[in-house]
Amino acid sequence: MSTAAALLALGLAGAGAAPPPPAFKPVRSDEDYSYLQGVADRTGLDPLRYIPLGGQAYLSLGGEARLRVDAIDAPHFGIDGEQADTFALGRLLLSADLHLAPSVRVYGELGLHRDLGKHDPATPLDRNGVDTQVLFLDVAPAAGWRVRLGRQELQLNPTQRFIAVRESPNIRQSFDGARVTHTTGALKLDAFYLQPVTVSPGAFNDRHNPRQRFYGLYTSTRLSPRQTLDVYALGFERDRVRFGTVTGDERRASLGARLAGVAGPIDYDAEGVIQGGRFAGRKIRAWSASAAGGYTLDQPWKPRLGLRLDLGSGDNDPADDRLQTFNPLFPKGGYFNETTLMSWGNLVSVRSSLGVAPMKGVSLEASYTLHHRMTGADAIYIQPLATLAPAGSYRSKDVGGATQLDGTWQVNRNLKLQAQLVHQEAGPAVRALGGKPVDLAVLFAQLRF
Repeated sequence: MSTAAALLALGLAGAGAAPPPPAFKPVRSDEDYSYLQGVADRTGLDPLRYIPLGGQAYLSLGGEARLRVDAIDAPHFGIDGEQADTFALGRLLLSADLHLAPSVRVYGELGLHRDLGKHDPATPLDRNGVDTQVLFLDVAPAAGWRVRLGRQELQLNPTQRFIAVRESPNIRQSFDGARVTHTTGALKLDAFYLQPVTVSPGAFNDRHNPRQRFYGLYTSTRLSPRQTLDVYALGFERDRVRFGTVTGDERRASLGARLAGVAGPIDYDAEGVIQGGRFAGRKIRAWSASAAGGYTLDQPWKPRLGLRLDLGSGDNDPADDRLQTFNPLFPKGGYFNETTLMSWGNLVSVRSSLGVAPMKGVSLEASYTLHHRMTGADAIYIQPLATLAPAGSYRSKDVGGATQLDGTWQVNRNLKLQAQLVHQEAGPAVRALGGKPVDLAVLFAQLRF
């Protein structure tokens, strides 16, 4: 048999086999299993991923079970009198993705969330009855266009610095509203008008927050196969919010850009945002900047040396006519670490790290983060932008560094295990408030299908 004939026979023999399924995405509604349409030999969970309904219609089913276990000795630096605690957070998500036609789709996801063994009262993001996490209608009126109406999650870039799915806490961030996406070549444009969903105890009673509105334009383009540029303009409106001792309506506009890429062994990611607007009759003049980079050595275990600088403006004078505290909008809760003791408001953070990959699916990283206030006149903020303690007579900017160990094991496509150990120091600014160091251990076990 000739080489060409052998290759042809091999191709015909494998024509009905399914390719390996892709990795799960952070936003499950972004997954696409239409490639299984022409596959006769569906194995594993493929019968759930693609259920033909006749014609071009099909249904995909999926879900997630996750358990998070926390052990912490001094929540909030012990300033609020909170005691050491060990507890678990569990969540169950079940999804159905119905494709009625190539241009019409309905996606829904139900969630159930519980806290287990927690001494302190559950936070709004710990516990919820069965409720609608996601439910939207997609319509594609023309090639490259998509209109999405309903409850949805939002991720616009991989870092999720300021627009995140809120993966680390128990209940993820959802929005109600409309989003239009246009893709042409390497360019993607998103326009949206959304209201964040507020979690309420009980079943099927979560509603969007009528006092908040989030809208904007987000453009992303690939400058080269290994370099991406994002440019965006966002609006965020909140009624009756508090900064310091002042309560009023916040009308904030954010203009930002992000450049990320890889050049040989070097990876880099830089993002900057400026904010303007009005709050309670005061002008908003705030900003943030982040610059991160790493160098991966061509050695066993692929060691990566990383360095990251994160800055967020603070208010220099609470009594003047300007508000300078940066608002991170909907930030990634675990961006700094799982203690939630660092936020972008009034922030200077420098993080150095060393990461290794000793075997396939396993990654380990050790890091140290310096944490200061940008100005001693503004408060210490914790995630997302909550005041740990009001600005007062404590003028030190040193909040304290954090030593951190992270480990991830992607056991297989469906199961992932993660662990984090953090020792958060109590710097002079925290000790002046009566705070003390914090030790935290977190374990995640996540099963997806």
